[in-house]
Amino acid sequence: MKLALLSLAILILVTPAYAQNGRSRIKIPGGTTIIGTDLNQLKAQFEDTNTKPEWYKNETPQKKVDVKTFMIDATEVINKEYIKQNPRQLFPANLANHPVVNVRWGEANEYCKKIGGRLPTEAEWERAARGNDGRIYPWGNDFDPSNVVYLGNIKEDSKLRVGSFELESSGLNLLGGTSPVGLREGGKSPFGVYDMGGNVWEWVDGWYDEEKGLRILKGGSWLTPKASVRSATRLVDTGKGVYNDYGFRCAYDVN
Repeated sequence: MKLALLSLAILILVTPAYAQNGRSRIKIPGGTTIIGTDLNQLKAQFEDTNTKPEWYKNETPQKKVDVKTFMIDATEVINKEYIKQNPRQLFPANLANHPVVNVRWGEANEYCKKIGGRLPTEAEWERAARGNDGRIYPWGNDFDPSNVVYLGNIKEDSKLRVGSFELESSGLNLLGGTSPVGLREGGKSPFGVYDMGGNVWEWVDGWYDEEKGLRILKGGSWLTPKASVRSATRLVDTGKGVYNDYGFRCAYDVN
């Protein structure tokens, strides 16, 4: 009995996530974090590809910002959780543990509020993904396709083609798809957050250009190349359309 209690105590101490309403949340300590990208770093990173660094100029200039302690979902919001607050949202039964997609910014924001949270700011999102050292990817500075669900998986490894489905926007079949969340241990961020690179783009709070009504998504998706799964990458959108690689996760204030 004593041994069992000791084992339980050790498990509690080493587990970084907090379970709230069936969801695992991770506490991200406040601190100074690097946001954005240095253009020279971009050029060095993709000199062996057809990617043009100029496409990613909206990530510059790189800067340091102070972020307060907060909590964030360990994974992206999944279908079976989202449907509890939105029963009219339909999804195939075999995708219950996949990230919810086709969600507008306003719908993501409303869901987070319903469960006592909010969308993370871009600075919070990057801190959760990059830690203290400003790494390029959540797992480090070197790209590793086994750590991420991205466009290259479709050709590189059929085992990663989990959840293949029709592309509503193009009519193409079996082009890949989302993956169940939380499978890639090697792809976790320094704080233990899953899937911050790839799988689905994630809405964040705040504006890219309020006058033009433009919002920001982070992290890349199963439909993007490796250049877009870097933690600094920004996708800009009005937030009004629905796409099968747009999702989100929630953040929470710490009192």
